[in-house]
Order: sequence, then structure tokens, then C-alpha cells
Amino acid sequence: MAKKTPEEEEQRPVLPGKRQEAIASPPEHAAIASPPQPLALSSALQSSALSSAPAPSAIPSPPEPLAIPAGTERPALGPAGAPAPKRPSAVSPPQLHRGTAPDDPHRPMLQELLKSARTIAVVGASDTPGRPSHRVYHYLLRAGFEVFAVNPAIKELGGRPAYPDLRSVPVRIDVVDIFRKPEAVLPIVEEAIAVGAGAGWMQEGVVNEEAAARARAAGLAVVMDHCIMKEHRIWRGLPAEEPEKEKAPR
Repeated sequence: MAKKTPEEEEQRPVLPGKRQEAIASPPEHAAIASPPQPLALSSALQSSALSSAPAPSAIPSPPEPLAIPAGTERPALGPAGAPAPKRPSAVSPPQLHRGTAPDDPHRPMLQELLKSARTIAVVGASDTPGRPSHRVYHYLLRAGFEVFAVNPAIKELGGRPAYPDLRSVPVRIDVVDIFRKPEAVLPIVEEAIAVGAGAGWMQEGVVNEEAAARARAAGLAVVMDHCIMKEHRIWRGLPAEEPEKEKAPR
């Protein structure tokens, strides 16, 4: 068979049932784009942009402390910087009047004294039921105080030993409650000073200015012409006078 020329090869018919696939040439690689160049600002524009930016706000300086003149006492401070409450004076006025008046200006001092007291010596306490010193002694016991009867004429009172004088009392005395005549008060005050008592309390009707001045000079608190039982009842919100059922003999 004679060999076909190239022209004849190109004119060869396509056979049925077969497909001739054209071989496509490989695609060209896509060019990688370069990153965009930043915009170049002129020096004038840069200066304008910087000058238009807001300046940071300035932090205010702390206030200067107030100058306190030399010799001025600084106030005491309590919790959270609040002024500390003032404590009442431990020394009473020269004379206190009867303590049953509702507007008694000395009552806060009396109540502060009662609040801080634990031991009370009742000088002149009587073992006779119905006597004022007998009632006050037992009332103070019921109120929770540690009470000592001071009377050389008795040996015990209310089941507790009695003592002949203040020096015989075995503990420090916060308050010396005096049921004696005014002329007998000064020696009792001298003894109260000697044993280091905290206060001298003269009952209703007992007034001795000389003894009061001597006690104050020694640093004792002084109460005159007041009933310690009535003042304690008023402090507790009770009537000043003790009810009759509480005055029963013991």
C-alpha cells in the first residue's frame, strides 16, 4: 500500500464511535500582584495631620494640704475619718441638785459614771429593811453591780460580808456611795482617796462642799444630793421611784 501524504492524513475522515480530543496547552500562571505602595504624604500634609490631632488631657495635680498653724491641736478622728465623739468630763460641777428632774443637765455625766462602774461600796448600809440604804444596797445587787456594805456595826448584809471601812474592801472601788450625815463625809472622802476609788457619790440630802472640793482636787468624780438608785432607774428608762413590791423586806 502506498504511503499517504501529509495532506491526505489531514483529510482522513473521523471514524464513527470515536472522538478525537484536542490537547489543550497548559494555562499560563497568573501573575502575582505586588502589594500596594503606601501613599506618600508631603511634609506639609504630615505637619498638618500632626497638628490637627487632639492633645492628651493633662492630669490635674493633687491639691496642696491645708497649712495648720503651729500650736493648733489636730482633731481626733474616729472610724472612717469621722471626728471622734467627745468623752464627758469625769469631774462633776461643784454641786448637783436632785437627779429626778427630766431636764437635769448633769444626767449624761451621771449615766456615763454608772455605765463604767462595776464595784460600789455603800458606806452606812443598814441591815434594817425599809431604810433607804438597805433598799439601795439590794437594788444595786439586783442591777448586777458588785456591792460591798461598809458599816462597822454589822457583819453581813444580804448574804454577803460587810466591812468596817473602805480599806477592808478586797477590790478596787469604782464608786463610794455615801449614806452618812454631811459632817461625817470628809473622813470618808479622805479614805476613798487613800484606797484609789474612782468617784464619791453623796446620796440625796447629803451635801458637803469641803469634802467635794477635796475629792475633786484628788481626781475623783463627785456627785452630791443624788440617789444612785433613782439615777440608774432613769438611765434604764424606768420610773425614778422603786415600785412598792420591790421595797419588800429582805
